[in-house]
Amino acid sequence: MAALNLNANLPVYIQWPDDAALTLIQRRRAYQPLFTTTRLHDQNQLWRGIARDIRNNHIFRPTRKQCREKWNALKSRYENLERLINRNPEGYLTCTPTLHDERFHQELSDEFWRVERKYLLFN
Repeated sequence: MAALNLNANLPVYIQWPDDAALTLIQRRRAYQPLFTTTRLHDQNQLWRGIARDIRNNHIFRPTRKQCREKWNALKSRYENLERLINRNPEGYLTCTPTLHDERFHQELSDEFWRVERKYLLFN
């Protein structure tokens, strides 16, 4: 009888070192022109490249999925802190920022990811 893995579908929490998270932000910024011109379902290649860049420069070894998830979390927490700083005029739910959120706020303050996507026409 096979052993039952009760944790099989639970997300695994990964603690990102600050230097690796900073590299993620810097590499995501460098890849921004490609993200604006690459179809969404083709962006896995970009995330794979970012993960490889982090693995080549740090002991930390994230996957492309972990990089994408961390990026989305960094953006979300940045937006949360921005709402708090601006007294949350839209009334969105907020949470208490962490030192990690504050650490990366300045690095994300140019909001480089908010540029308009360039839609490509494919025949």
